[in-house]
Amino acid sequence: MSLINRLCLLDKKTFLNGHNFLISTNGTYIMPTQRVIDTPLIGYEYVLIQKLLAYSLRIPLPVTGAIEFNHGITVSLQGEIFQLFDRVTWKQRINKKIMQLPKNIAQDVHEEIFSQRINGYLEKEYFPVHVLPRDAWFVIRHAELDKLINIAIKKKMNPLSSTRISTPLSRFFWLACKNNEAISPLIKKPYKLLSIFEKWASAEGITDRLSGDTLKTALERGSPTSASD
Repeated sequence: MSLINRLCLLDKKTFLNGHNFLISTNGTYIMPTQRVIDTPLIGYEYVLIQKLLAYSLRIPLPVTGAIEFNHGITVSLQGEIFQLFDRVTWKQRINKKIMQLPKNIAQDVHEEIFSQRINGYLEKEYFPVHVLPRDAWFVIRHAELDKLINIAIKKKMNPLSSTRISTPLSRFFWLACKNNEAISPLIKKPYKLLSIFEKWASAEGITDRLSGDTLKTALERGSPTSASD
């Protein structure tokens, strides 16, 4: 790949690192009229969203993102995947890309490129888009928000587990605690007992979250002074 093609077709990082890999596309160029276009998140737009989320959540930016090199931005139209291109003259593209380079490298690239004749210098061509325009926005469709809301509702309606313990089982639990010298003095202080059970659970490799309320309910239900079922 020639220096001019590498400069105009690759993003700055890929160009500076000496890589020549380029995504191949086929078919005709189209100009969609939609103002909101879906994205499959398989191009560099995935990294752009990562960065936007990091800014919004005030967390550190990803070092490289999910994709190390920027080979372009993709969109989805009627089930087909397209890559975004910008139609400008070779002159405009060359000047724009040179301005993005570090000064010491930009000067060398400028001299090498303009030391030779450039065919079609003022003709327009399609070039990959690597950075979205400043007025571009990522939009979450209502349908996707509804999916998230429905997931949350289903979780509330179908809890994963119940903390209710049967009375017979509570009786056994109370007897075990009552006859254990280490914890018997704390049998009426269930919240203090919780830390002991957590240590035992950790030692046995049990990672389930233990509840002080569940412990208290089980001891009260299992106590001989409690009402029977």
